[in-house]
Order: sequence, then C-alpha cells, then structure tokens
Amino acid sequence: MEENTIKDKILTCRDCGRKFTFTVGEQKFFGQKGWRDPFRCRVCSRQKKILKLRDKVKVEEAVRFSEICDKCGRQFYTEFKRKQGEKVYCFDCWKLIKG
Repeated sequence: MEENTIKDKILTCRDCGRKFTFTVGEQKFFGQKGWRDPFRCRVCSRQKKILKLRDKVKVEEAVRFSEICDKCGRQFYTEFKRKQGEKVYCFDCWKLIKG
C-alpha cells in the first residue's frame, strides 16, 4: 500500500455504537502485527480487557469450600473456610437471618 493512499478510517464500535477514528499510525501498527481492524472503541476495548482479566483472576485464585448450611442442611460452596465452632449458612438462610 502506498504511503499517500492510507487515510484515517471512521469505524463504529460494535459494543457501544459510537464512532471512533482508526488513525493511519494505528493502521500501520495493526498491519505490521497482522491484525484486523478493531471492532471496539478504546473505551470498550479496555473495559473488555478489564473484565477478562477480572474473570481470569476469579477463576484462578478463587478457592471454593463445600459446606453444609447449619439452618437448612443444604450443601453450598463458599470462598471462606469455616472456623472451628462457627456456624455457616447458605445465602438464602443468611438473608433470612440478617433480615
């Protein structure tokens, strides 16, 4: 592609619908990397990355403990380990108790 023919492109974000500029410099960078034109504006792109990282951390770092609710007897999973002598409740029973 000849240097003079490249111009900024106006693209539409597929998430928020806003128009954004895909600059000549960005086009060259994307071309060097072999990437396609972006689908999302910078705001939505960053938000997507943040959510992806947050989900990855939750999955990798979350430790789940199986417990039996002291009120209703149902099994449930929690991220907290029961301390000796402590009562634990499933979410539904906890809501009723905290009322």
